[in-house]
Amino acid sequence: MGMPRAKRSRLEILHGDASALDDKRAFCRFALPDIPIRFKDLKSGLKGEMRGKDIGGGGACVGCVEGIKPKTPLELWFDLPDGFEPLHLLGKAVWAMAKGTSWHVGISFERQRLMSMARILKLSA
Repeated sequence: MGMPRAKRSRLEILHGDASALDDKRAFCRFALPDIPIRFKDLKSGLKGEMRGKDIGGGGACVGCVEGIKPKTPLELWFDLPDGFEPLHLLGKAVWAMAKGTSWHVGISFERQRLMSMARILKLSA
């Protein structure tokens, strides 16, 4: 038996801060609470784990133990609880911000992944 699925009415669409001048998102973001993400830094070869915070067609916000410097190229595997292979994406870190003892990192995907978003939406069906 898999994880219980949330009702579509529970899908949370996150809105950017309209007053933030640097918010250049072309797509809305969806909450991605605590989804495990494996990553590889394509420059150094460092591997690690992150936790999903939110995701959209052009990027994601993740939480991790260490900050990742902006412009770091990343290979990512989102371990979605939908019974399929991990969602594999390429991207780069665009910002990092300390949050207590952990970090929030903004990632921009190499290509817009609208079809991959269908998997995220199905989790809430």
